[in-house]
Amino acid sequence: MTPLSIYILTYNSDRHLEKVLSAAARMADDLLVVDSGSTDNTLAIAEQHGARIMHRAFDNFRAQRLFANSQCQHQTVMFIDSDEQPSEALITEVNALKSSGFGHDAYTVRRDWIVMGRIVHALLPVGCPDYPVRIVKKDQIDFTLNTVHETPFGYTTLARIEAPLIHHTFEDKAELMRKLDLYTDLDARDIHDQGKPKNLLWIKQWTSPVGAFLKWYLRSGNWRDGRVGWILAIYAAAYTHRKYNKAWQLSIS
Repeated sequence: MTPLSIYILTYNSDRHLEKVLSAAARMADDLLVVDSGSTDNTLAIAEQHGARIMHRAFDNFRAQRLFANSQCQHQTVMFIDSDEQPSEALITEVNALKSSGFGHDAYTVRRDWIVMGRIVHALLPVGCPDYPVRIVKKDQIDFTLNTVHETPFGYTTLARIEAPLIHHTFEDKAELMRKLDLYTDLDARDIHDQGKPKNLLWIKQWTSPVGAFLKWYLRSGNWRDGRVGWILAIYAAAYTHRKYNKAWQLSIS
């Protein structure tokens, strides 16, 4: 039997956390919650499920994940978001891998996206479903330098799990706007740190949103998602404008 650590990053995450931790506890030999200052019921829910709770002020997602990864007790680590609910099929498959031994360094997991109550075909920056890496050997991986949309790397063998995570996100427009502000702040910092010319950033804040809308609505398939798809295509355009606008503001400050 291979022991498994599972960690979850939280911040005012009580909406789905009960179901997420209930499922995670059925797979984990070590369940860790790294919280960045929740004031809702997040910590009480984590305590009810026997999770170890650690606190770290949020600066960016990459740093938060590196910290959480370092605090896991076992070599094999699974990480899920506080709004990603493991399906029954995924619980069964992960427990089977624990019994047989994880034969690969890393595993991607199918992730189905539910936005405003509807399964969607795309959501910037990914098509849906997507297959993020979610199980790794802790001492073999690092995360890309992006402060948002960070991706693990360093593994040599990779396998895919088709049993899904159910990702509930953007349940209303208010949540969409909150995440739009947070993610574009982080993305703008990454763009600024790349040293792109100020004039280019000024141009891209106006030209790139048009391409983003057409890409996500037409090519990526949001047109199949009705009103929600239209909202997500507008989100893609707004996201693109804001990240370049914020990067431009940084470049002239």
